[in-house]
Amino acid sequence: YRIIRHESRRLNKMIDNILDFSKIEAGRKTYNFAAGDMAEVVENVLSSYRYQISNSGFDVETNIQPDLPPVIIDRDAMAQAISNLLDNAFKYSGEAKHLSITTKTAQSDLSIEIADQGIGIPRAEHAKIFEKFYRVGNGLVHDVKGSGLGLSLVKHIIESHKGTISVESDVGKGSRFTIL
Repeated sequence: YRIIRHESRRLNKMIDNILDFSKIEAGRKTYNFAAGDMAEVVENVLSSYRYQISNSGFDVETNIQPDLPPVIIDRDAMAQAISNLLDNAFKYSGEAKHLSITTKTAQSDLSIEIADQGIGIPRAEHAKIFEKFYRVGNGLVHDVKGSGLGLSLVKHIIESHKGTISVESDVGKGSRFTIL
């Protein structure tokens, strides 16, 4: 039952990513912007992962600033972006099962950081990982299931919210994705 549930959830996310990607490519993707609480969005996404976190032995450290200012967001789209980043952190963590999620205000921006201590990304490939269908050319990465659309969708969602996403990563030392 757990395996079927996990695979069903994974396939649903992949289908959603592909459908959203096709809407983006066709210029038909729309967002429903409204004032929202980003801390609540992050908490809700984390809540949906509680079962996976506890069963896979991950240690998740959260530092979510409680008094974040409201921001104009599409809650579902931002939840999808956070979910895609968490999926990658889970998939590419290897034996280092530690994740860190931090939300805070940084000057006039809201900052969301998702960090893992996994296999990392070579510096030469940092800019390419946000391209559609791109997957790092490392054997360890190709053993993990995926479409190569997740980070491209995250970038589109964040840029549609007038934000930026960046990555800091070294091979063997993990990755930190920062949304502003």
